[in-house]
Amino acid sequence: MLSHSDNGRYTASNNTKEVINSEDRAWIEATLSGEKEAFAHLVVKYQRPLYVVLQRLVRRHDDTDDLLQEAFVRAYQHLKEFDRSRPFYPWLHRIAVNLAITFIQRRKRQTNFSGLSTEEIFPIPQSDHPDEKAERGEMFEALEKAIERLPAEQRVVLLLRTREEMSYQELSEHLGIEIGTVMSRLARAREKLRAWLRPYLQEARVEQKR
Repeated sequence: MLSHSDNGRYTASNNTKEVINSEDRAWIEATLSGEKEAFAHLVVKYQRPLYVVLQRLVRRHDDTDDLLQEAFVRAYQHLKEFDRSRPFYPWLHRIAVNLAITFIQRRKRQTNFSGLSTEEIFPIPQSDHPDEKAERGEMFEALEKAIERLPAEQRVVLLLRTREEMSYQELSEHLGIEIGTVMSRLARAREKLRAWLRPYLQEARVEQKR
């Protein structure tokens, strides 16, 4: 089972009771009983961590804000379908991520993944030399452009794995795909990035040997 921390990431737990928030359950039951204002408590509680997740996926504030609102609307509309024996936030998170994937696929917006470091994809030599710093800056720019070229499914898996630090099991549960599919998408994403950035990597290795 998973619980969420204040920064929007997940922590594992083997005890379901530890991750099911009694306060959340009370607000959900009140909402389903007709007290619409009760759902506002869930919005206030989870809007910040969910915004962080969505912002890392689509980057632009306006797009993030729209998807955040849509995620809560969808959650409210489908609240009767929610399994109250399970924690609320992972279910809400899954709705939001699915909306982000659809958004990326439909509009094909270019996204800026400046929060993703090259070290999280492959190791790159560090240096304080001005010329090498400039080359490293070019490499970061190339990485961002390369990530933009990835299919939406691979981009999302890569980002959630590296920035949200989600395990394969967590990715499988929240994206509704098999663990093998998670691993395959992640491997293909990294393979493509290495291939696209190979000229930069080779140049970096040459410079390191000098």
